[in-house]
Amino acid sequence: MRKPDLKSMKIDLTKINYKRLVVPVALLVLVGFAYNAPERSQQVKLTSSYPATVCPAIGNKVSSIAALISAKINRRSIDGVSKRLNPGKSGVIPMKNDAILVEGNPGTSLTFANDTWKAVVPCSVSNGEQWFIGSSGALTSKSVLFISNSGFSDSAIDIEIFTPNGVQEPRELVIAQNSTRKIAIDSLVPGEELISIAVKTKSGRVSSYLLDERKRGLKSLGADFVAPVAVARKVVTIPAITGLLDKLITNSNSVSHTLRLLVPGTIDANIDVTVNSNDGNFIPIGLSQLEVKSQRIVSIPLTFAPTGQPFSVIVESDQPIFASVFSNFTYGKSSEIAWATGADELQKWSVNLTGSRPILNFVGDRIDVQISATGTNGKKITKRVTGANFLTWRAPTGLNRLDVTANRSEISGGVIFLPEVGKIGTSYLPMNNGANLETASEPISDARVISRG
Repeated sequence: MRKPDLKSMKIDLTKINYKRLVVPVALLVLVGFAYNAPERSQQVKLTSSYPATVCPAIGNKVSSIAALISAKINRRSIDGVSKRLNPGKSGVIPMKNDAILVEGNPGTSLTFANDTWKAVVPCSVSNGEQWFIGSSGALTSKSVLFISNSGFSDSAIDIEIFTPNGVQEPRELVIAQNSTRKIAIDSLVPGEELISIAVKTKSGRVSSYLLDERKRGLKSLGADFVAPVAVARKVVTIPAITGLLDKLITNSNSVSHTLRLLVPGTIDANIDVTVNSNDGNFIPIGLSQLEVKSQRIVSIPLTFAPTGQPFSVIVESDQPIFASVFSNFTYGKSSEIAWATGADELQKWSVNLTGSRPILNFVGDRIDVQISATGTNGKKITKRVTGANFLTWRAPTGLNRLDVTANRSEISGGVIFLPEVGKIGTSYLPMNNGANLETASEPISDARVISRG
């Protein structure tokens, strides 16, 4: 018998083992590639930034300034010519006829306007809709709607106007690129005493502002901005309203308040109205389960409002609603008006008050707020305000930089400006950020995921 060739058998066994190993090894290699390959979520990155905001200029020889929280923030005029944001030398920018675009930043820029009255409003950017729950088209109205297109192409908008009789047909307008259009309110709704306006952007980058100014002949009856509101809510908190305080309490001075309501949807609402002050909170007679017709302006005199102190109003509704409070002041022979609008939930709010001496109001079940400020005397001010329902803090001196931080959720805030020695006018300001942080996704270039056809 022939003996087996052990050498050849060994070679054959090696070949057989190699073939058996090919498949497992290939699977392991593929698993390794799959493990190390970038996942879909790793092929994009998230970036966050603040959008640029617009500060309106009043024009018509009215003194107005834009107040930025830092001189280093870039800005440019919305004048049809300027296209580049440039650094400035000051955080206070005098304005004549042209609005300005302010580079996105965590702070909130403000526009201050002074004549024989005072008006203050946050500079902002539209999220597609801006609602103004205030103003008038009556005989005394000199009110103006400012619509600024800060982009470099024409923008299309719709203007909707609500009255006590319902909503009017929308008006379509085109706003030229890099410009501001001013529209007299009495040309939109001549003779209408109670109105609210919605500006809805169809294309482009638009910011709108409403200055409610009133005159009788040559006599000024006051003016104030109606701060824009983005969305209707079932709970609207109006934190900053005031009666007459301190030396303003005289026989020749007076103030009255009116609540204005609008249900923008098609279903009627039932509401409760609560008034908060340092004396406590209460629901006035007749303002519990009050029915409010949809798409019609409702005006309610607040004859029960506290006198001699600041207060707030909370409107709770079973349907989304807008609300504001109109205050009509008489200071001797002079008149002034102020509009208080709904405030967003407070997180952090940073502004430049340009030396104003404000009264800060806070509303919430559990209020816990940190206040940091720089006075006009250069001294730093820090104060922690805590309590329940309603709290007021009065600045001991004029303030420049002001930072307000909420240490809890569900707190709202507002600012009251009253006449001081050597100063004029009254205005209310909600602690609403002009712009919120926006997040966008960007693709990540990765050669490993490129394939060739």
